[in-house]
Amino acid sequence: MARVGLVFGGRSVEHRVSVTSARTVAKGLAEAGHEVVPLGIAESGEWVEREAGQAALDGEVDSLAGSGGAVAPTVARLVEDPPEVIFPIVHGTYGEDGTLQGFCEILDLPYVGAGVTATAMAMDKISAKRALAAAGVPVVDYAALRAGAGERNLGAFVARAADSVPGPPWFVKPAVGGSSVGVRKAADRDELAEAVHFALRFDDAVLVERAVAGRELECAVLGYGELEASAIGEIVSGRDFYDYEDKYVSDGAQLVAPAEIPEELADRLREMAVEAFATLGGVGLARVDFLVEEMEEGPRAWVNEINTLPGFTAISMYPRLWDLSGVPLPELVDRLVRIAQERHRDRRHLDEGIKSFLASLGE
Repeated sequence: MARVGLVFGGRSVEHRVSVTSARTVAKGLAEAGHEVVPLGIAESGEWVEREAGQAALDGEVDSLAGSGGAVAPTVARLVEDPPEVIFPIVHGTYGEDGTLQGFCEILDLPYVGAGVTATAMAMDKISAKRALAAAGVPVVDYAALRAGAGERNLGAFVARAADSVPGPPWFVKPAVGGSSVGVRKAADRDELAEAVHFALRFDDAVLVERAVAGRELECAVLGYGELEASAIGEIVSGRDFYDYEDKYVSDGAQLVAPAEIPEELADRLREMAVEAFATLGGVGLARVDFLVEEMEEGPRAWVNEINTLPGFTAISMYPRLWDLSGVPLPELVDRLVRIAQERHRDRRHLDEGIKSFLASLGE
């Protein structure tokens, strides 16, 4: 068994969700026999005292507050007594965008989940779509804008998106972000322009997608080397689409697991989930989200997004789907810890091989 540093909280809008997820993970780790080391990150980005992190895990507080000081000195709370394995459960930016993973790589600490490149690509919806499309994985029609070209080009982009992406309606999203923050549905060109402007408040890149009139299905992926896929779940939105309010405010969405779909479609989605995550070089865990539309020739599926650090709340799809697939929470988090350790050993062997090769050149 291992001393597992559970990193949670963070600076994104999903701070409180991360705290809730961390409680579930901590419970599973303890039941699997691991020692849990609380490593909480305040909404300010400061790493808090371990006592404060434990209070959050115990349910005494729902968010972590910082002192308002500099972030850098507080990192000592991680490095002064580092755990054997890091289990990051920081959702959104600064957690599943490659930054935290890169920090772990620099510290030479094994960590749960995909590496720097895979997490960064999955978080950037434009990069992910381009990589998936190049590999032949179906993605919804889209147009992308990187705002570095200057705001004077927004009008031209809106016109190009409206002409090239089937619609209306369209969905407009910030390229980087979580929990559907900044996402709007546009019913005409005027609303499309407004939605693009709105999305640029949250990121400097924007995605315009065809609005698929279909079902939202999800699959959990687990593994290293050989990836496995879970049962399929379905999100039934209580609003026009599954937005931030539906997820965290109104609680109107229904999570159906397993989804009531033909086994042939379930098998196809499992294959697509594994292929999509493998395309990005994924390791450890991911939740792959699909849009499925009924066509004359039968249901057609597209990969919508890949979430490399999915939620672990009591109702979250990732642990729920694996539980349905015969992998209960303690076994699930234990496997993730073991994968992290195995991957770290393999990367060290690669580093040693490179150093040995370079040394042989001087002989």
